[in-house]
Amino acid sequence: MIRKVAFHWFILSLVFVDSWLLSKPNILGKIGLVIFKHHYLRSFPRTLLTVWLVVSTSVLIVFAIHYLLSQQKLTRTVATVTLSACLIASLLLMAKVYIDFSSWSYSHTGLKFIFGAHILPMLLILVFLNGLIQVLWKRKTGIDSSAVANREPAQTSQMAAQISSGTSLP
Repeated sequence: MIRKVAFHWFILSLVFVDSWLLSKPNILGKIGLVIFKHHYLRSFPRTLLTVWLVVSTSVLIVFAIHYLLSQQKLTRTVATVTLSACLIASLLLMAKVYIDFSSWSYSHTGLKFIFGAHILPMLLILVFLNGLIQVLWKRKTGIDSSAVANREPAQTSQMAAQISSGTSLP
């Protein structure tokens, strides 16, 4: 549980950093925001709302997949394929951002803005990769909470002994 909380605090802090970086283009970047009508990046509050919506949507997708998996509405294969597809889409988005900001017009928007544009797809990659690792880790251990609840007490204590064999827990 602590790792999940620390991960989400880390993601939240990166959302603030990314929003601040994206809200600080140089003069050419500000002109580009006006010309291309990117109104959602003109100020820090608008940029924070935009980045927060994108990242929180990806976190909600991961939470929904984990919830449906725990309720046995999805199979592990479907969850793995869905999270892998989201991860691949994020990687393709990262490639697109890299290509776009290597071109002439976007390369002159300022270093802060360029770093902010690269951090957003990295955040999405991090969220989907973390969700995929959690699904694959549950598959590798083969232990589900529903399977533990349906076992007899003797089998449950054997499973607990197997789980905590490398820790200081009894």
